Amino acid sequence: MVIALIAIFCAGIANFAMHRAFMESDDPLIQQMVKPLADKAGPHITYVFEFLLLVGAMAIATRSWFAALMLYGLYTMFNTMAFSWIMQRRD
Repeated sequence: MVIALIAIFCAGIANFAMHRAFMESDDPLIQQMVKPLADKAGPHITYVFEFLLLVGAMAIATRSWFAALMLYGLYTMFNTMAFSWIMQRRD
């Protein structure tokens, strides 16, 4: 269980780094997706959501470490694919 918590925490650091790069990019697609939410709930609401996902995964890991590791791992993989696609595409 401890190894799963450490792995989830490290993946969470990577997810926060990708999230910050998303938010600081001037990509019009990102701005179009985030602006309506940021106008309603504040500019940092997406960081709160990212944090809640990390805390939720770590809480699930205390009960079922394998399920939490697989689910957060899938989330991290999809996040990485989206990050690489957004950062590599040309407008």
